[in-house]
Amino acid sequence: MSIIEDLWHGNIAPNERFFEKDSEYAAVLHEVLQRSKDLRDRLNDEEAEILEKLTESTNEMCGIGERDAFVRGFTLGARIIIEVMNAKMER
Repeated sequence: MSIIEDLWHGNIAPNERFFEKDSEYAAVLHEVLQRSKDLRDRLNDEEAEILEKLTESTNEMCGIGERDAFVRGFTLGARIIIEVMNAKMER
């Protein structure tokens, strides 16, 4: 199966993240989750709801940024390939 077919069938999901349990990313994620729990424990219901909405908005914003970065990177990669192929044809 080609990479394009794999992408079509959902076998490739560029937006999914996999990381090692003892990686730097995992350590920072643990820290964020712990601090978030500590903060939520100190807030009343109304404040906790505001924090939850802020977190959701921040996650949405990050997702949009990641999507845009992926598109820019993919486009740049394709442009590089096209330039390399054109250079080979000119030789």
